Amino acid sequence: MRRILLFLLLAPCVLLHAYDVELDGIYYNLIGTNMAYVTHAGPFGAMEPNSYSGDVVVPGQISYKGNTYRVFTIGNNAFACCDNLTSVRLPSTVTSVGFCAFLGSDNLRQVYMPDNFSGINSCAFTGCTSLQQISLPRRMEVVDSLTFYCCASLTSVVLPHRIRTICQGALEHLPAISHLYCYASEPPLAEKGAFSLADQQHCVLHVPKETLDKYKETPIWSDFLEIVPLSDAEYAERNYRRGDINDDGKIDDQDLALLRLIIVSLPDDSAVRWAADVNEDGIVNAKDYVLLAKKSCLLKCQISR
Repeated sequence: MRRILLFLLLAPCVLLHAYDVELDGIYYNLIGTNMAYVTHAGPFGAMEPNSYSGDVVVPGQISYKGNTYRVFTIGNNAFACCDNLTSVRLPSTVTSVGFCAFLGSDNLRQVYMPDNFSGINSCAFTGCTSLQQISLPRRMEVVDSLTFYCCASLTSVVLPHRIRTICQGALEHLPAISHLYCYASEPPLAEKGAFSLADQQHCVLHVPKETLDKYKETPIWSDFLEIVPLSDAEYAERNYRRGDINDDGKIDDQDLALLRLIIVSLPDDSAVRWAADVNEDGIVNAKDYVLLAKKSCLLKCQISR
C-alpha cells in the first residue's frame, strides 16, 4: 500500500514537462501573456537528448490560445545533446542563449544569430564538434567561460569590436583553429586559460592595424603564432559604421552631439575615431561635422516622406 501511495504522489512530478506548449516541433515556456522562450522536451530539472533534429528555424513570435507571444531567448539546455541537429536560425527578437544551450550537439554545423544578439551564457556550445566557423554578433561584449570549449572542428572565430573580456576556457581546446579575427581596438582582457597555448601556436590573429603593437605586447595575446593587421575592407565591414558614432545602427542627432565632443577631445578608442572620420580623410574636424549634419538631415527628410 505504501508503494502504491508513493507512486501516486510521485507520478505527477514524473509526468511534468519543462515546456508549456509545443508548436511546429519547437518547445516553449510561456511567461505571462506575451513572452516565450525556447526549451526542450524533457522533465523539469533535466535535459532531454534529441529534442530537436535537422534544420530548426525559431520564429520571432508564436500564437497560442488567442495570445501572441514574443520569443525572446533560448533557455538553458534547450538544444543540448541533440545528435541529429544540424543548424539553428534565431530571429531578431532573440538576444541571448542560456547555459549549455547547445552543449554536446555534435552534428550542429551552423547557428545564425541576429546582429542585436548580446549574450551567450557559459558552456553554450561546449562539445559542438562539427561547428566550423563562428562570427559573434556585433553587440557581444563578453565570451563567457567554456563557451566554445572542445569545438574540435572550429577553424575560424570572429570577435566583434565591442568584445572586452574572454573568460577562462572560452576558446580552449580548439585543435583545428587557424584564424582568429578580433576587431576590438584595445586588446580585450583574456583570462588565464581563455585559449590553449597549443592552439595559439598554429593560429593567426587578425587585429586592427592601429593597435597591432598593443596586441603583440599584451600577455596571452602575444602568444599567437602570428599577429597581422586586418585589411581595410575587413575592418570597415565589421567595425563601427562611418558616422554612427554611438553604434546604434542609425545616424541622428545623438551622433552629431558626440562628434562635437570628439572634435574638442579625441578619444583613445581608435574605432570611435574611425567612425567620427566621416569624410575618410584621416582627420576628425569640423568638415566631418558638416558632412554628418547633411547626412542626418537627408535621413530625416527621407523618413518624413
